[in-house]
Amino acid sequence: MTNIHDCTSYGYLTGGFMTHDKKRLLSIGEAAKALEVTRRMILNYEDKGLILPDQRDGINGNRYYTADTVSRIRSIRILQNLGLSLDDIYAYYHGTTDLEPLITRLEDLRDEISRNIEKLKEHSKGHNDFEIRQIELPAQTVYCQDLHSTELEDKKEQLRGVFIKAIRQYGSDTTQHMFFTEYNLSNPGDFTCCIAVPPESRGEHLVTLPCQKALCIFYHGAYEGLPVIVKHLCAYANKYQIPLKGTARHLYLEGPPQHKNPENFLTQVAVLMADDTL
Repeated sequence: MTNIHDCTSYGYLTGGFMTHDKKRLLSIGEAAKALEVTRRMILNYEDKGLILPDQRDGINGNRYYTADTVSRIRSIRILQNLGLSLDDIYAYYHGTTDLEPLITRLEDLRDEISRNIEKLKEHSKGHNDFEIRQIELPAQTVYCQDLHSTELEDKKEQLRGVFIKAIRQYGSDTTQHMFFTEYNLSNPGDFTCCIAVPPESRGEHLVTLPCQKALCIFYHGAYEGLPVIVKHLCAYANKYQIPLKGTARHLYLEGPPQHKNPENFLTQVAVLMADDTL
């Protein structure tokens, strides 16, 4: 079904493997434990061409995975839990399936999987109309780490590193969006990486975020365009005299783990509204 070269971005190079720092990788056992799946499931995803190990070494060919691949494994498992076959998931990632039947199936389970419905509906539009919505971001427990960078690629690598640390220690909360970054509008170089972890988690770097009102846009496109979307939201708030907290949040719904073409990335871009906003 799958040409193995479709998975080059998951660790393979022509003639061999990329070499990664082991501290930035999870073994197959660690990935299975963190995501509450079995090793056999992960190996089955490899057999179906959905993932490849980012590194293999040792006599037994031990498998290791980057944050991107672990994120993709998690997405595959969620879609499986919604009733999709691995062939369906392969077709979805490669843009050869109709999203409408999937949306209908999700709507039958609206209360339990509303965030997945929201994401897929946005993806099915296939264009940016920059519709601004007033929403309420849910309360959740997150693993947070404050970082600094002005370079996009560096920010992405730092987020991947924080993701690995968080799920290695606490696991992942599959009822929430997996991760996001947050920053002050006046200083976007200083930002916080936030990873959703189970609400019962206890330990260092954990924060319980309250429900938060926000203005948001679901943006289809490369991450380079995110600052423009934030400015658009701020201009809207200024026009309609909506007080803001001065904080922006990027919720990464689908990106490099799911799509090779950056134009297919899906990001929920939000600016937080002041607490006393009606």
